[in-house]
Amino acid sequence: MAAMQIDFHTTPLRANKFLELYRPAISRVLAYGAKGYLFYREEEDPDHFVHLSFWDDKSGFQRYWFSSEMQEIRQKVTGLYGQPVLPHWSQVVEQG
Repeated sequence: MAAMQIDFHTTPLRANKFLELYRPAISRVLAYGAKGYLFYREEEDPDHFVHLSFWDDKSGFQRYWFSSEMQEIRQKVTGLYGQPVLPHWSQVVEQG
């Protein structure tokens, strides 16, 4: 199993707007074959959000990330975060 992590570092005073616009995308990973997901906001840095999802194969994530619904959401949140969004893969070694 692999984990896909997407970090969003929102610009000051835009975190709540980002959350409102991105929230519909969070659980949609399940419709594309994800085995589960987490979405969290860091306590010490409330402008930092992490979307983590678990996949048996990478093609499901590709379908999700490049779907028309996800392209629309990504377009809506453009400008609300400061760093480029670069999804990255990790291998799950153990899961409880």
